[in-house]
Amino acid sequence: MNRLINFIIFTLMCFPLVGLSQKVELRGNIYDGDSKEPLYYAAINLKGTPVYDLTDEYGSFQLTNIIPGKYTLLITLLGYQSFEKELEITNSDLKLNFYLNQASLSLDDVVVTAKVAQSKEGSTSYKIGTDAIQQVQPISVSDILQLIPGNQVGQTNLNSSAQINLRNADNSTSIDAFGTSVIVDGNQYSNDGNMQQGLNSTANKGVDLREISASNIESVEVISGVPSAKYGNITSGALIINKKAGYSPWRANFNSTPTTYQGGLNKGYRLNKGGFLNTDFDYTYSNSSATSRKHYYQRINTGVRWTNEFSKKLSWNNNLSLQYGFYFDGQRRDPDEAVVIAESESRSHSLKFGTNGSLKFLGKTNYSLNANYQNQYALKNIAEDGPIPIIESLEEGTYITGFSPISFFQKTESYGEPLNINGRIDTEQSLKLFGLLHNTNIGFEYSFNKNYGRGRVIDSEGAAVATGAGARDMNFYNVPASEIYSLYFQDDISLDREKSNYLLKLGLRYDNMLKRYNLVSPRLSLSARYFAKLRLRLAYGLSYKAPSMLQLYPGPVYFDIVNLNHYSEEDIRSLAVVTTHIYQPTNEHLRPSKGNTLEGGFDFEHNGFSFRATAFRKEIGNGITSAELIRSYEKQIWEVIEQLPNQAPTVAASDSSLYVSSKMSYYANALSSTTNGLEFSIQFPKIKATNTTINLSGSFLETKSRQTTPNIASSVSLTGAQKNRYGVYDNPAWQTTTSRSNLTIVQHIPEIKLLFTLIAETNWTYKREVVSIPSPYPIAYYSNTGDYVEIPEELRSSEAYSDLYYSPDFYNDTPTPTYFNFHLQVRKETKQGHNFSFYANNFLWHNPTYTDSADKTINYLNDRITFGFGLNFKL
Repeated sequence: MNRLINFIIFTLMCFPLVGLSQKVELRGNIYDGDSKEPLYYAAINLKGTPVYDLTDEYGSFQLTNIIPGKYTLLITLLGYQSFEKELEITNSDLKLNFYLNQASLSLDDVVVTAKVAQSKEGSTSYKIGTDAIQQVQPISVSDILQLIPGNQVGQTNLNSSAQINLRNADNSTSIDAFGTSVIVDGNQYSNDGNMQQGLNSTANKGVDLREISASNIESVEVISGVPSAKYGNITSGALIINKKAGYSPWRANFNSTPTTYQGGLNKGYRLNKGGFLNTDFDYTYSNSSATSRKHYYQRINTGVRWTNEFSKKLSWNNNLSLQYGFYFDGQRRDPDEAVVIAESESRSHSLKFGTNGSLKFLGKTNYSLNANYQNQYALKNIAEDGPIPIIESLEEGTYITGFSPISFFQKTESYGEPLNINGRIDTEQSLKLFGLLHNTNIGFEYSFNKNYGRGRVIDSEGAAVATGAGARDMNFYNVPASEIYSLYFQDDISLDREKSNYLLKLGLRYDNMLKRYNLVSPRLSLSARYFAKLRLRLAYGLSYKAPSMLQLYPGPVYFDIVNLNHYSEEDIRSLAVVTTHIYQPTNEHLRPSKGNTLEGGFDFEHNGFSFRATAFRKEIGNGITSAELIRSYEKQIWEVIEQLPNQAPTVAASDSSLYVSSKMSYYANALSSTTNGLEFSIQFPKIKATNTTINLSGSFLETKSRQTTPNIASSVSLTGAQKNRYGVYDNPAWQTTTSRSNLTIVQHIPEIKLLFTLIAETNWTYKREVVSIPSPYPIAYYSNTGDYVEIPEELRSSEAYSDLYYSPDFYNDTPTPTYFNFHLQVRKETKQGHNFSFYANNFLWHNPTYTDSADKTINYLNDRITFGFGLNFKL
């Protein structure tokens, strides 16, 4: 580690020395394309470099310290169409003026698909702009992600948690979502401190995308390849969200589907002393189905963002944000429901503070500091049948206790207060050495997670003996904090030739996780472009994801053994003796998960036609999952010595005892996943006569996953044996294959500001199968005293272990046949700037079926036709 730190410091100290090569500047003004008025606070940047500026009130900008070469100039401003231009800057200063067009459907070039981009954030990047976001009429971020190649178009579903899944065909585990980072306005959201366990819990799963409203999002970038060294504590990629910042008039929006409605209000103020203040409010309500209101979800989001330039000389731009959110996931009691079997709900209040910015110091210095706090509550209230012994002891021992009523509710509540603090500072430099242009980034990052909640609370009146491993009250605030210290270095090296250019990205990241793991992650990518038409790409990277706090500190497990069960209808004559044993898992052995990505591909562009293909292999190892083990304890038999009328019985321990065993769950680095895949995107030349564009995109994914810890089953449940013991068996390996493509036809009529999108979705294949079927014979067993006994391979099928013969129904899912679906999206913009949108998923009402070979059921392949409409008013 010391060598790495010394290397970074030495490199940083050398920058001022090597940065003395000839540099020029680019000056100019930016105007409105219609009114020719100067535009204030437009952002100008030479892509991939630290060179940037913001226009003043006269529309003037000044880009300094430019090393001569070929660049792409990017200009962005809220409410205007972004502008890109290829520039070749020579050894003399330049002065250029630019004109931006207001974003509108009256423009010819409107992009409503995910755009493949050459990004400094990662090797494979998909950028989704404002027009594309508005076209899909999103209610949450997960709706926007349907634009990524290979993703399926579907109806908004807010009644189950939603996580991002990148390049993984197997949705049966959360290994991919847990390792995907979500970053909003520079604020890296973290779910690692979440210890809630209840309805739609997202603990150990990653950020719940339902909590991020889509009404005020300006753009989204999805990094599915090898991320820059800047990004850590991930194994699968990143989702980068930028919200609206800058002047905008009052806008009100409303979206409705058969199950959900959403309304929002936002505005961007230009302040008298400079800068902007953006405010927004969003409310969403959703039922689980169009015909039932029992299960529902509510979301309230509101926030303010202040954007200002503190110093024109330093181009010091700062953003300050404060956001509040309320989220409720639960159910209401149906008046016609005679008997309530279970009740559950979860709700949380969220408060997020963030500040980030950049200034011209040591090249370009970027910084961010974010704090995310949540106040969480979860309820689980389950009807239980009694009478059974009641026990609520938090210490080991033998207790004399009573019984529960004949029927009762066992109520468990959970109070969590996770706090995440994340800070980052880095510096970007641009320099030229030996004819090579270097754009470097060196930074430090710190992450802190701690849960200050009251914890898990079990109702004392409903506490009852667990049938196996059980839980009691647990304080979250006693759990130690989780911290990560990180250093990273990125050098983007470019070389321009007359008919070719090359870009080599070298990244190195160091993470100190949990104060005991020192991890180094190399990241590198190479791209070569020839004749401005063909680009070849290759990338490789390692990354790590720390265990969550719930995985590290799941809390003690309680084993309650009933020594005597003496029940009488007369309470005074009832008595039970229960012995409590406590097992405290020590999960310090858990290691960070490891991501390993290799990808290669090519891009071809010519006369409006573009083709992009990427082949990749993504491995995730040391994935943390729930495993099983056996705990055995000696059960002392108690007896009733004397029973007098109207008195409690006299009891005492006997001389006899026996062993009882129970399964329990624990966390282990036992899950691995390997995905081989192919993504492609084809953009056909625009049909100018009709202003029609056609895009074809898709993916093929094959994911193999396996859990290395064994499966455990009891002989009683397997073969009905009279004497119980537990067999140990290998777990199977699964392979899931999916292939899907979308043909998108966009018909744009700018004269009347009307846009149609037709999506023809082809689901080529879905298949889930066992590729490694385990033997039905045990590899080991647990004796009745809890000893683990290995069985020699030649004896596993012998009569001595016939009671442990395990014939699980590991049938393969029936492969679904190829089927089609068709979706329609329409958006109309009025002269006043209002927008009306409508969508119809499966608008042809095409509902093919197939028969499952296992249970002979008939299943529909497409959802029923669903409609939605949206209104966006300029006030």
